[in-house]
This record gives sequence, structure tokens and C-alpha cells, in this order.
Amino acid sequence: MSDWTWEYEPDADHVVGGLTPRVRADVDALAQRLADAAAVRYLGDPSEHDSGVSGIRDHAEGRLIVWYMEHRRLAILLVLRVQHWPDPETG
Repeated sequence: MSDWTWEYEPDADHVVGGLTPRVRADVDALAQRLADAAAVRYLGDPSEHDSGVSGIRDHAEGRLIVWYMEHRRLAILLVLRVQHWPDPETG
């Protein structure tokens, strides 16, 4: 478990509203894994001349893609957008 946390930006309704509870749980799990990875990638504080905020990044797994930013000074990952493609066989 890392010190990094994650949250939806601006809020869950805007980012994952309308997705099924199962897909939302998948997004939550993916966001936590991304936050844990950031904790390993960034050891220590950024220099005083570095804002510590990443550009927008994306990560895809299966039928899910997440756009996010990392804020090193606050040790938080901000989930900005999520896209889920339903399985054509199961809907």
C-alpha cells in the first residue's frame, strides 16, 4: 500500500456516471494500481522548479481506457476521463 491516493476530477458523476457498478469497480481497481505505480516511480519530492504535475496520461486494459494526471506534491492521481467499450457478445 502506498501513500498515493486517487480521486475523480471533477467528480465521479462526471467521470464514471452511467457506467455499471462492475465497470466502476474495474475503474477503481485500475486507478489504485496506477496510484501504486506512481508511488514507486516518484520517490521524494520534485525540485522547487518542477510543478510536480504530469501532463494528461492514458492507460488501457481490455475494454477500458483511463485518462489521468499525477500530482507528485500532493501524492494523488486524478482520473479525468474513462471510456468503456461493451463486449458485443454480452452487451
